[in-house]
Amino acid sequence: MYLSYDEFKALGISDISEENFKEAITKAEIQIDMVTNFFYADGLHDLQNDLISSKKHLNMRAKAFKKALGIIICYAIETGVSSSNDAISGNIKSLSIGRTHLDASGTDSVTYGNSAVPNEAMALLFHWGLLYKGVDYR
Repeated sequence: MYLSYDEFKALGISDISEENFKEAITKAEIQIDMVTNFFYADGLHDLQNDLISSKKHLNMRAKAFKKALGIIICYAIETGVSSSNDAISGNIKSLSIGRTHLDASGTDSVTYGNSAVPNEAMALLFHWGLLYKGVDYR
């Protein structure tokens, strides 16, 4: 697991319950792995080592990864969109997260492509070079 409930709470993103967190974490990890091409899951990069690294860019990249995962979890809980299928179905017409309200009529999607990853999480991942932009030949 990339993110514990205590780490999630420390991010200060939301005050969701531990039960809701546990229900959302697995699908959120699948979503973040898909858009990062399994950056921390492939064994070539170690999230825990990056978090304690003396190299600032590795440390900041790992923190951004965890924060993006926290944003994905919040989005999944607050909207019910936790998979690509949910995102593709287009059943979400409006969305409120905290004090932010988005109305889907006349606006672009709030998620990246066909994923269940909100644009705020994608911006963090993009900034730290965690997005996979290659061609998948599977």
